[in-house]
Amino acid sequence: MNKKSIVGIVVGLMIATSAVYFVETSEELFEEQDMVKGPFFLVVAVAYIPVAFWMLKSLNSSVPYLVTIAGTVGIIALYAVTRTDAGAVALGLEHAGKIGHLGMVSKIVQVGVVVGSIWALAQTKKERWLQHEETPKVGKQ
Repeated sequence: MNKKSIVGIVVGLMIATSAVYFVETSEELFEEQDMVKGPFFLVVAVAYIPVAFWMLKSLNSSVPYLVTIAGTVGIIALYAVTRTDAGAVALGLEHAGKIGHLGMVSKIVQVGVVVGSIWALAQTKKERWLQHEETPKVGKQ
């Protein structure tokens, strides 16, 4: 599979993740009236969109993939921490959050984002290495 296809799949997964977070935002803000999780979910939902476009525009740069990997792993880790009693207390929450169906869907899709980003990053490094190998050496003779 070529890098453009991989990036297309990753971008699709990022948009899907963003959509799930928009749904979670509406549930938290309007149904639960949670003024902490709702805005957090909104920020995450919005943040995925420009990063996805950045990834599309910068196919030969490693930076968008690294940002996506770091950000997504951080969000997954924060989710895991908030689902434990010790983590919830450390973050100042009254109790650990329950694992909801949207939370599971978002984490599954986010794992796909991370795996795809790692794959695209590896393809980028491979392409650079191959270009470096093909570049003729100019030297004194």
